[in-house]
Amino acid sequence: MDLCLSLERLKARTLHPVSVAAIFFVLLGRALGAPASDTAPSVDADTQLEEISVTAQRREERLQDVPISVTAFTGATLEAFGDKKFDDFSGLIPNLSVGTGNGDGGYGTGQGVSSSRGIAIRGISGNNTTGFYLDDTPVPVSLDPRALDIDHIEVLRGPQGTLFGGGSMGGTVRLVSRAPVPDQFSGDVDVQGSYVDRGGAGYSTSSTLNIPLIPETATLRLSGFSAFDPGVFTREWGVPQSPLSPSVAFPPGGVVPGKKDNVGGEHDTGVIATLAITPSVPGLTITPMVILQNQSRNGYPTADYSPNNFIQLRPLDVPESVRDTWSFGGLTLKQETSFGRFVAYGTYFYRSAFDEEDTTDVSAVIFYDLPYYVASPIDTTILTKTWTGEARFESTLPGPVQFVTGVFDSTSERLFNQYWNVPGANVASGGALGTDLVYIQASPNADRQRAAFVDATYQVTDALQVSAGIRTAYLARAGAYLADGPLNGGYSDEYSAHHERDNAPRFTAKYQLAPDQVIYASAAKGFRTGGINSPLPDICLGDLAKLGATNGAPFNSDSIWSFEIGSKNSFLNGRVQTRVAAYRIDWKNIQQFIQLACTFPIVANSGAAVSKGGEFEIDAVPIEHLLMHVSLGYEDAAITEANPASSTAVGQPLQDVPRWTGAALADYSIPFGNRVGFVRAQYSYVGSRTSFNNVLPPIGLPLESYSQLNLLTGFHQGPWETSLAVRNVANKLGEVGDLLSEGAQLPGRPRFFVTRPRTVVLEIKRKF
Repeated sequence: MDLCLSLERLKARTLHPVSVAAIFFVLLGRALGAPASDTAPSVDADTQLEEISVTAQRREERLQDVPISVTAFTGATLEAFGDKKFDDFSGLIPNLSVGTGNGDGGYGTGQGVSSSRGIAIRGISGNNTTGFYLDDTPVPVSLDPRALDIDHIEVLRGPQGTLFGGGSMGGTVRLVSRAPVPDQFSGDVDVQGSYVDRGGAGYSTSSTLNIPLIPETATLRLSGFSAFDPGVFTREWGVPQSPLSPSVAFPPGGVVPGKKDNVGGEHDTGVIATLAITPSVPGLTITPMVILQNQSRNGYPTADYSPNNFIQLRPLDVPESVRDTWSFGGLTLKQETSFGRFVAYGTYFYRSAFDEEDTTDVSAVIFYDLPYYVASPIDTTILTKTWTGEARFESTLPGPVQFVTGVFDSTSERLFNQYWNVPGANVASGGALGTDLVYIQASPNADRQRAAFVDATYQVTDALQVSAGIRTAYLARAGAYLADGPLNGGYSDEYSAHHERDNAPRFTAKYQLAPDQVIYASAAKGFRTGGINSPLPDICLGDLAKLGATNGAPFNSDSIWSFEIGSKNSFLNGRVQTRVAAYRIDWKNIQQFIQLACTFPIVANSGAAVSKGGEFEIDAVPIEHLLMHVSLGYEDAAITEANPASSTAVGQPLQDVPRWTGAALADYSIPFGNRVGFVRAQYSYVGSRTSFNNVLPPIGLPLESYSQLNLLTGFHQGPWETSLAVRNVANKLGEVGDLLSEGAQLPGRPRFFVTRPRTVVLEIKRKF
């Protein structure tokens, strides 16, 4: 099998995921040389696929048995392909897309860099539509925990509100950590050196230790990492500006031109500590966990005008920066009994996310009509504190009925701080501003969730299984808008609150055609709570009037009904596994984030939409030592009912949703002597999308499709592994999303988040 394609050919064209799937099936058919049937000859265990267990229904099940569409990858697979961050493996998930401006900052506005990332599953995009979990606990979707010491990841498509709550309307992403292994001392060390085009050298180091403390009683698992990825952009200042601001001059006395290379570089550090305690009480396990992680950037990782532009042209030397620090602490108790398992946990999450953005050109051109540039950094800090608790029971009763039931409680407090001080602005404006502190905001807000849920399964016959569940929840949101400054039109002090009750039912049916052949159907409702809009300053009243919107008006909850059919099948004694699903989602009363021309945002309900499509995945061992995975996703998501207040139009695509996504993995092992060599390939494709962050609907900003190919080769020898990888072989810079500025975007100058340029990585691992 020839996996090698010339670099020039890769540069010349982008492989469509349908083409990748077709190539795979041709190769698979040639390799197997026989029809996929249950009468195939038996194979050795080392030519079969590894079974993956997931807890998508709050109980452990085989991936092939779960009657919902799920993608799962083991931690070993992520490590084998060098995937350490969410962006590394998100492209492998069919019908999952990553966008910006749909994150979880402030009042649900995802601006800047630290808090802007959003995740859409099956076309359901926007703030708080996808659940993001560390083990059993929801965390902000913009968080990027290092994929370190991960047992597996699960991506659940479709509404998961029955078992996972209101923020899982489109689906849920779960990172499940490895548990300490009792009475076993073990560990590993991983060292990487890298070189990125235009950026230079970087590094990554990590280590894990599993330490028995008290025999049969207590085991400690420790992990830590430090990593540096160099920036690839150059910031230049004091050079002639573009025609976007012809009437603005440099300050009196001029500016000495200069530049800074390696802008956007990122330094990450973190530690994880998990303690497993098994006291003398039979079946009881107590597991405390602590995670600390810090990320800092020396600038915004954005390309101006086009994805291939590495020059950030600025009038003055005003550095940008990003800092994101978070901590997570939790305590989990599990009690095993002969009739089921009791699980209770409590967690605390704290995050401080800071963005400093250069708005010098924006403040001069758009806001104050200044005759010359004045340094205008805008500082934004989002502080988050969340307490979460859940208690549930998972039955293992004799007989045909099983159930999961529990209660959930969460309180999240956020403080959105923004400070826009422009020394010299008042003088430059001829005293019109009266102050250099043009805008300041300190707005606290809080969310509260209380819920009870139950999901019951009935084994009607040996082949037929049905289940039904419901979650009933009380949700409340309250907040204040405290702001001052000329841009705000003076002092504001407003309070508003919103609360409601919602239900999320789910129904599934599964039929076992044969031991390894399953078909299923499901219907489920998902919801997202309504909320409050901050009252906006007077400069926005005209924009609100154009939309027919009321200043400070609340927005309502929205909901979806999802209908899905699917099939999960295994062939050739486990050498081939397939998963296929088709769905239709009806979305009503959509909450849409709208950026007004005055640069302030609001959330408005925008009619209805329909998303329909499907996913296909196949895992196979076509020949001995070769593992392959191919996935394909199709989604058609568009507005079907427009609300004039939100500027949407019927037929408009939903934010950041591609029609096609696809991926392929191949891992080929080559035994020789006491060594095992390997060659690995990872390919992902994301179709074209439309962003409405800075260009109002129904026009939007088109984002082009992109693909990425990673190649890796190396060998194992005893506990050692050495590898050489090339990530983004064709050096294609895909448009991941566009920046939603804290100030405003100058017309004609979008700022793109892009994929990393070609990167070469040398890695050495040692297990002990």
